[in-house]
Amino acid sequence: MRQLFLDALPDSLRQITEPPAHLYTDGPLLLDNQPRIAMVGSRSASWQGLHYAEQIAAQVAALGLVIVSGLARGIDAACHRGALSVGGATIAVLGQGCDVIYPKENAALHHQIALKGLLVSEYAPGTQPRGYHFPARNRVITGLCDALIVIEAKQRSGSLISARWALEQGKEVFAVPGSVGQGASSGCHELIREGAYLFETVADLFAVLPQLLPRDASKPTKGPMPSGNLSPLHETICDLLSSGPLFAGTLFEALDVSMQALMAALHQLESDGKIHRHQGAYYLQ
Repeated sequence: MRQLFLDALPDSLRQITEPPAHLYTDGPLLLDNQPRIAMVGSRSASWQGLHYAEQIAAQVAALGLVIVSGLARGIDAACHRGALSVGGATIAVLGQGCDVIYPKENAALHHQIALKGLLVSEYAPGTQPRGYHFPARNRVITGLCDALIVIEAKQRSGSLISARWALEQGKEVFAVPGSVGQGASSGCHELIREGAYLFETVADLFAVLPQLLPRDASKPTKGPMPSGNLSPLHETICDLLSSGPLFAGTLFEALDVSMQALMAALHQLESDGKIHRHQGAYYLQ
């Protein structure tokens, strides 16, 4: 267990309103300048929402970005699991001491993050969770991140509190749309109406924040790609798109490549005019 005081915290966290005077941490991951994406959402998420959150977190973490969430049940836990599933980095910001497991159902995940990621808390070891701790910890989640993705959040949910903190801190907010019939994503729809970016695939994140894309994934290869002389990966992508438009997440599931390689290939094909992107989906020219 380590205790970090204000002057040792990342700049992004020290510059927020009411920065924490100190943080307790447990785990091998460092609070350095590596890009971090916060992902939050409903504790009572649908199985579709949980699957989507885990998939997106895995794709973002596979690109080398750190996933930050709150280790709550539901979407938070799914995001941590997604990052760990690809050997990625994840930070859990807690509303209790780092040595206190809450909720109990996340005990195995808590231990896994302590071994491979980082547990973070304002609260001293042994501190039990209290209701008022969680809105306060949300400002730490957003303070640590470069952007926030909200998944399956209802109106007046804790996830919207995180979104308000992120906006106040000058961070970009993305919201995932959902079914209008069930109301499970009503908070996400409210955020989109108020100007949050609509998030469907990881491509939407990098379209707004291209500086977060790893350097070798965002930089096209030198010179145009000769017509009719595509690499096997480029040919496969074009073959898949010949049946109709697809999102990056769907292409990732269909291809046995890393997300970094896929994004680089899509960037190259788009630069060469062989595909184009519209509303998050990729189309063959």
